Amino acid sequence: MNVDIRNVPPPAEWGVTISQEAVDRLADQWQDRSFPLPDWDYKGLPQGLDDENWYNVCVIACSVLACIWPPDGDGMWTTHYEGDDLDDAPAVFSCFSRRIEDGHLDLDMFATVSGPEFFAGSGTLQLVDEKWAQLRAAVDAIKTRWNGSVGTLVAAGNLDAEQIVDLLVETIPGFDDAPLSPVGKLPFHKLARLATAMMSAGGSTPFSGLDRLPVYPDYMLPRVFRHVGIMEYSDELATAIDSRQLVPKESSWELGIRWATVYCGDRLAESLQARGVAVTTPALDYALWESAVLGPDADRMGEHHRTLTLAY
Repeated sequence: MNVDIRNVPPPAEWGVTISQEAVDRLADQWQDRSFPLPDWDYKGLPQGLDDENWYNVCVIACSVLACIWPPDGDGMWTTHYEGDDLDDAPAVFSCFSRRIEDGHLDLDMFATVSGPEFFAGSGTLQLVDEKWAQLRAAVDAIKTRWNGSVGTLVAAGNLDAEQIVDLLVETIPGFDDAPLSPVGKLPFHKLARLATAMMSAGGSTPFSGLDRLPVYPDYMLPRVFRHVGIMEYSDELATAIDSRQLVPKESSWELGIRWATVYCGDRLAESLQARGVAVTTPALDYALWESAVLGPDADRMGEHHRTLTLAY
């Protein structure tokens, strides 16, 4: 049974507690802020693709858009593309961009290269073999289940964001992100929702229902929530994160952080909406991510948790 992670907080004994007072304080600070959706036009992303190729790139790339931070002491993984050294998500997408010819991504190409060759760059990219196996499985599913085109999946989902997410989760390896916990399944599905939002933003026809999707439970948003006091960690969990210890995959700590992120996202959206701010959770997600990565306080927000996972 799925847990209603958007409306029920995680058990406090999992190491994370939530302050509604801090939610309201941030809503007060942000009530005059604008909340645009991301343009998804950053360096490294392929440009000028038709829907079929754009959808395929979004889904295949998002299937491996996880665990891009380096081990402690190693250099950040970067790729060189069109004169720039890129890291993080732009680096991942650039690996696809440099394989596109005449606006077309050849799915058969993935059978002719290796993971280290495809993800060639400098620094350390973790879980390369696991990423490559997952990417190949996603490509095979697109070819066999959807006749080589994610556009067929999008059409089957009636251009509705929630239906498209469900089809990605059900049919494409790498997107079923609903770990089983002692209290039930936790439907995070971060990469499926991200791929759906990206397809909608870059395609010819926006999808309906994007405003019904929650924020993404990943590494960056918890930094904001912790920095402003919305999420509070137990002493033991705080020490582990601040000292860059690995938080085990699907441990109560990791599940608690991700669950609290989704729950806090909805509480913040509600608090802003109560102040007359017309904000959707996808737009709020982008504002939180921007604050954690590019905002004036980004360098003072402390460490993110570190979990070796292909889920985010």
